[in-house]
Amino acid sequence: MEAKNIIAALSALIKKQNQIIICLLAILLNTNTQAYSQRIWKERKGCFRGQGNLGAGYLFKQKQVAGYLNGEMELFLDNSFSFTGSLSYSFLMLKKNQVGIQKNHAVYAGANYHFLKPGKIDPYIGLTPGIGLVKVAYRQGEQIRSTPYSVVPLISAQVGCNFYICSFLNFFVKVQGISGQVFSILPEAQRLDELKCMGGMGIHFRVWRPQHPIDLL
Repeated sequence: MEAKNIIAALSALIKKQNQIIICLLAILLNTNTQAYSQRIWKERKGCFRGQGNLGAGYLFKQKQVAGYLNGEMELFLDNSFSFTGSLSYSFLMLKKNQVGIQKNHAVYAGANYHFLKPGKIDPYIGLTPGIGLVKVAYRQGEQIRSTPYSVVPLISAQVGCNFYICSFLNFFVKVQGISGQVFSILPEAQRLDELKCMGGMGIHFRVWRPQHPIDLL
C-alpha cells in the first residue's frame, strides 16, 4: 500500500513537472515569436545585420585599384546608434615588378549613426578606426624586395545606406575612406590612403525585443 502511495505521489510530481515545463516552453515560444515578428524597419534596437561581399578600393599613392573580400556586422544598440565591426582581405594589389602596397588586410571596429527614423531606407555615417596588416614591395637598387608584414594603425570613416526588402534580407551600399602610414624597413614611409566601395545583399534578424514602458504595465 505504501509503495502504491509513493508511486502515485511520484506520478503526480512528474505530471506537475511536465505541466510546468510545457508552460515555460509556451512562454518562451511566445516571447521569441513576439521578438522576431517585430520588423527592423519598425524598430532597429535589438537587431543584428551582417553581410559578406567583394569590394574594390582605389589606392591614391600608387594610383591603382585593388580587390577585397569583406565581412561586416552591425548590432543596433538603439534606433540611432549601432556597434559595427568588419574584416577585409586584400587581393589583386600589384602587378608583377611593381612597387607599392602588396598586401593590405585589416580589421575595423566603431560606431554608425543612423540619422533617419526607422524605415525601409536606412542611411548612416560611421567612424571605424582599425588595424592593418600590411606588406609593401619596394625597390632596392635593381631588385624589388618585400617588407615583412607590419601592423599599421588606420583612421577610417564611412557612409552607406541599407535597404530592407523583407523580414531578413537587405541590400546595401557603402563607401569607406581609409588613411594610414607604413614605416617598417622602408627607406621612406609609404602612405596608405584609400577609398573603398562595396555593395550587395545582407541579412538581418532580431536578437532581443526592446522593453517599452507600455510593456511593463
